[in-house]
Amino acid sequence: MSNPAWLPDPTGRHQYRWWDGDQWTHHVADDGVAKSDPATSLGQLSAPTNPQEAESGQIELLGRKAYLGDGRTVTLASPGARLGAWMVDGFAIALFSLPFIIPLIFLMDFSDDSEELDLSWGDFLSTFTGPLWPSSSGEWLIFLAVILVTSVYWVAFTATKGQTLGKMAAGIQVVRVEDCCVPGFKRAVRRWAIPGLLGLIPFIGLPLSYLCYLSLTWRRDRQGWHDSYAGTVVVRIDRSATKNARWARTGHGRTVLLATPGARLGARLIDFEIISTAWLIVLLGVISSTTEQELEDLGASILLILILPPLVGGLLYEVVMIAIRGQTLGKMALGIKVIRSGAGTNPGPAKSLGRWALPNLILIIPLVGWLISLLCYVSLTWGKDRRGWHDSAAGTIVVVKQSQ
Repeated sequence: MSNPAWLPDPTGRHQYRWWDGDQWTHHVADDGVAKSDPATSLGQLSAPTNPQEAESGQIELLGRKAYLGDGRTVTLASPGARLGAWMVDGFAIALFSLPFIIPLIFLMDFSDDSEELDLSWGDFLSTFTGPLWPSSSGEWLIFLAVILVTSVYWVAFTATKGQTLGKMAAGIQVVRVEDCCVPGFKRAVRRWAIPGLLGLIPFIGLPLSYLCYLSLTWRRDRQGWHDSYAGTVVVRIDRSATKNARWARTGHGRTVLLATPGARLGARLIDFEIISTAWLIVLLGVISSTTEQELEDLGASILLILILPPLVGGLLYEVVMIAIRGQTLGKMALGIKVIRSGAGTNPGPAKSLGRWALPNLILIIPLVGWLISLLCYVSLTWGKDRRGWHDSAAGTIVVVKQSQ
């Protein structure tokens, strides 16, 4: 007898079959979709091997699959999912750093000699090519605080859970190569050290750090340099077997696995970063080609230049992609999708526009618009089938995307 769990289907007909602790049942699942398959002779199938008694063996990495010594099979995380998780972690680190950085900024002494700030292209590019060493004690404190928060965040989450907040949202996990277990403290430190320490090299640090992460795209078995050094691999977890798994049924009777609030928030953050980056590039181009006098002549209309482009860009970006694919780039990265709650198909233009309009047009309301818009998104945490007000209005639900 063993604990009830979703386990690889011993008949080979499906990905998973439910073991109730005493025997195999007719409940099966493929790519997060639950089904019923009352296969014959279930009672004659052998009981699952206790993972603690199974041979740890060596993990055999072949393409997108990883085969374990105890018979389990896991799927390697895609580069897109890992990039999405990394982007979400960037927001998390910034948030965790604020309590340390804000007090230090107020304590810093800004001298009158720096009233006119002359930034060169070298200073701007240093943001992307590695840090220029701090020149004052205040800057050093902020620099060290960010390094401390970043290292503790990566190491602590990876060592204890194998997942940062970004990886939780993406449904992926860092595991040891030899037994697919959580890495532990020593390997977590080694895994962080390669890209983390490379990033500290002045001027060329961040390109080298990025190259370390990008190496997973061309190296065998999707292991970056940091994965190889630490003896780890990043795999997809079975979202249907987690404690947060919740299911819904479409109007046509199809059972689907609902996306978690964390995955939906992560996708929003990724989309926000994409839109903001594109807008910032355009804005910098406009400012660099505009004289100071022309900027002054714009007056209050500068607010429209600052607000309208990201609003229109967000409208086109989200509405078009949700209508056609049911996914923005953020949702693609985290493996979730918007579908019609009735037919289970892509939303189409009308529903996609309605879904976008409710939380965004609410922002027009003076003073309280942002709060109501926020409540619209948060409402999915208590709504039926994890549907926010915008989902209910458009007749959509957000689900974990099924592999084709």
